[in-house]
Amino acid sequence: MQPKIILASQSPRRRELFKLVVNSHGIKDFIIQAAEIDEKRIEAQILANSDGDFQDTVKKLVGELAARKARVVQKINPRALVVGADTIVVLDEQILGKPADEMAAYNMIKQLAGNTHQVLTGVSICYREWEERFVTTSSIRFYQWDYQMQREVADYVASGKAMDKAGAYGIQEEAGLWVKGIKGDYNNIVGLPIAKLNKRLGKMLEQIANQ
Repeated sequence: MQPKIILASQSPRRRELFKLVVNSHGIKDFIIQAAEIDEKRIEAQILANSDGDFQDTVKKLVGELAARKARVVQKINPRALVVGADTIVVLDEQILGKPADEMAAYNMIKQLAGNTHQVLTGVSICYREWEERFVTTSSIRFYQWDYQMQREVADYVASGKAMDKAGAYGIQEEAGLWVKGIKGDYNNIVGLPIAKLNKRLGKMLEQIANQ
C-alpha cells in the first residue's frame, strides 16, 4: 500500500514543483504540512562547530535543516513519507537569509549585482527508518548594478515579493531580469531540484512497494 505523501513546506513555489514530481509517479494527492523548527539556532550550532571548510559546512547546514523539517512532520505522521527542503543563498562566505526589512532586501540584491552567488537546496525524504538526503548547488551571476536595475529592484522590493525569500529574490519573478547566467539546475534556484528528487523518490517508492 502506498504511504501518504507529505511536503513539509508551505512555499507555493515548492508546492507546484513537487506536484510535477509526484504526478510522474501516478500520485495525484499529497498533503502540505509546514514544519516549525528554530532555523537560526540550528544554523548557529552548525556554524559554531564548523571545521573551517565553509562550503562543506553550508552543505551540512542546508541538509540538516531539510532533515529536521521532515522529521518534525514525520513524528506527527509516523506512517507517511515526508519530504523536507530548505534553500540557502551564499555570496562568497556569507549566508544571505530572508531580509529583515525592505532596506535589507534592497541592499542584499544590490550586493548580489555584478557577482556570482550560489543557491543550495537540501532535500530529505523520510519514511519510517529510511532517509534519503542530498544537496544540490547552482551558481547564478547577476548583471552589474545600473540605473535600470536600481529602479527595478526598488519596485520589486516595494511589491513585498522579496521579503519571504532567501537572498531577497525569486528567480521566477522580476528578478529573472537581472540574471546574466546560470550554471546548474534552474528549479533548484526556485526552491526544489525536481529532476534529482524525482529519481530519489522513485527509488524509495520502489523500496516501499517491495517491502
